[in-house]
Amino acid sequence: MGHCRSFFRWLLRHDPWRLALVLASLPVLGPLLLLRSTRKWPIRFAVWVATLGRTTDALASLAEEHIRSLPMGHASVFLPAGIEQLQAHIAQGDKVVIATGCVEALAQTLLRHAGLSHVPLVASSLRPFLGGLVRDQHCFGPNKIPMLSARGFAPPWAVAYTDHHADIPVLRLSSERYLISPKAKCLARIEQALAIRATILAWR
Repeated sequence: MGHCRSFFRWLLRHDPWRLALVLASLPVLGPLLLLRSTRKWPIRFAVWVATLGRTTDALASLAEEHIRSLPMGHASVFLPAGIEQLQAHIAQGDKVVIATGCVEALAQTLLRHAGLSHVPLVASSLRPFLGGLVRDQHCFGPNKIPMLSARGFAPPWAVAYTDHHADIPVLRLSSERYLISPKAKCLARIEQALAIRATILAWR
């Protein structure tokens, strides 16, 4: 998710007029960022501006350009320990799927660069709207469950890995749960919600 935000910021900076349009909207939309209930509207507007005049195919090409512009390429996004763990599951014959709130075009490109394009992916999708692209399905929090189910990965799950408390609904439906270098607040929320002692993986 964090890198997805970075990608859309890069898209805005890629064409100065896009960034200028977002900045011009701040007097109206800026205050909405202060409340969690309204924060989504300025973010959705920024995504629409970033994709204005662009197709989903064009977005995939831009994702490729963006990854190549990173100092370490895809290696600056993926945790080496995470890739090793994923490959270990595959080697054991486990059925593995990656579910991420990242937009699909970027997530697919990142996986391809990491040599993981064969791993099933369930990610957030966009749809055309007034010349740009807006959110269609957001693979985040409880919405991951129906999206995974629709792709043939219905719960219960044997193992789940996460670094965000938004995945509590997914963790509830998993037999084993691993938290990746969680922040203290995230750890507390998950342990309180699930009434368990979490298993922590210090990968960062």
